[in-house]
Amino acid sequence: MAGAISFVPVSQTPANTAANAQASLSDNFDTFLTILTAQIQNQDPLEPMDSNQFTDQLVQFSGVEQQIRVNSQLETLISATNSNAGASLSGYLGQQAEIDSAGAQYTGDPVNWRYTLPSDAAKVSVTVTDAAGKVLYTKAGELKAGQHDFTWDGELNSGGQAAEGEPYWINVVATDANGAKVTPAHSLVTTITGVDLTYGEPALTTPSGVFAYADIKRLMRQ
Repeated sequence: MAGAISFVPVSQTPANTAANAQASLSDNFDTFLTILTAQIQNQDPLEPMDSNQFTDQLVQFSGVEQQIRVNSQLETLISATNSNAGASLSGYLGQQAEIDSAGAQYTGDPVNWRYTLPSDAAKVSVTVTDAAGKVLYTKAGELKAGQHDFTWDGELNSGGQAAEGEPYWINVVATDANGAKVTPAHSLVTTITGVDLTYGEPALTTPSGVFAYADIKRLMRQ
């Protein structure tokens, strides 16, 4: 989920997943029994049904039911683990973090990105784009190899201000003295403000969006 901002996929909770599977199995089993009863009532006395066939089906239903119960227990365990993880992540609140994301939600406050050049470049262009990929802001970047910070205050090339509450992305294009492409790494520097357990995995809320715990590259002292 690296780089996801405010788009952490909301999956069904474990309880809902197991409950839906159990309900579906019950419906199918009821239908099976109805059909089986009708077949037995209308069978030819001279050529009775082979009991092995529906016995096999009963065994299959039993196996599926047992698997659902096992899955339910595993999902309950995962839910408890996520709750414990959420409690441990509460220690991250208020800390500044570097997150593996080129995107961020703009709320009116400056967005702080970071990019790292693996080698010196002869030309570097830093752009900010919207969700459609339209370039909204452009600025010349640093040329030396290493880590560089880039702060965007919502300014647009047109002179206006970017809309608040929308996601934006940084893109750094760099080339060396021979015109060869230099590929930088991007990240976002923001503050962790909360822990969200409503997703399939513990997520961290920030002014720049919601990110998975796995997206955190490092924590820093403010």
